[in-house]
Amino acid sequence: MRSAIIVDSTASLPDELKHHPDVYEVTLKIAFKDGEVMDDTTDEVSMKHFYHKMVNVDELPTSSQPEPTDYYKIMDELVAKGYDEVYGVFMSSKLSGTFQTARMIMQEYEDKIKVHLIDTKAVSIIIAHEVKELVRLIESGYTAEQIIPAMNQMIKDSEIFVFVEDLNNLVKGGRVKAASAFIGAVLKIYPVLRFEDDGTVDLYEKIRTIGKIKKSWLKIYEEAREKFGDRLHLGFAHGDAYDKAVAFRDYFLESYPNEEIIIRYLTPVIGVHAGKGSLGMGFLVDADLD
Repeated sequence: MRSAIIVDSTASLPDELKHHPDVYEVTLKIAFKDGEVMDDTTDEVSMKHFYHKMVNVDELPTSSQPEPTDYYKIMDELVAKGYDEVYGVFMSSKLSGTFQTARMIMQEYEDKIKVHLIDTKAVSIIIAHEVKELVRLIESGYTAEQIIPAMNQMIKDSEIFVFVEDLNNLVKGGRVKAASAFIGAVLKIYPVLRFEDDGTVDLYEKIRTIGKIKKSWLKIYEEAREKFGDRLHLGFAHGDAYDKAVAFRDYFLESYPNEEIIIRYLTPVIGVHAGKGSLGMGFLVDADLD
């Protein structure tokens, strides 16, 4: 059984996955009002340009899904190469139409290749970890009948918490429920957001200092470690706030010095909504298959 994976660009794939021969990526885009159009990317120079420009324009750029032709091109290639099945792993369907478009197009090929669609109900490093696990399971010889339930359990077990310095981007983009722009600006409170089980984003708590966020997140992490043990890994994703991510990583390493903690950028499409200076903590849970 020869298997391929299609993932969207918001996943922030590390190079070893981005260049894996069986992993294919569709790319979302960003458009500024002045006409500049950018591919969603993990290139650090391009991301720094994006974040710098975003905070210096009056109107937020808009994000758009991958072009339908991108899916058709990949699916035609997979069929031509003789793949037997393809897994589509995409960002939360509650945050973008990417999953729905992928489903519509990929299912057109079901008479030529078996299609498995996965709504991660997440973004960024969570998706990257799930793709990494999916590759591992496929290469270990597991079948789709075993893999799909394991993936769904990973999705249920994973967690994302995000704090933003300014809610304006999320409010303008309509990506947060029950959130008001004055929370941070007027009350000088950091809003901490959480991805809910259905893939939406909601306000989790309001904290007055970054130090208290660190303590709160460490407590949440400790509880998760008790539940998942060695299956749990930790990562931080940031909106051009590397030093902040390092500070959080180092704080956690004081308690867990042997933990391997990844740090990656939030790609521009996610950065439009989270904003510059945002920081996300992801609980990356391995599949429960040996």
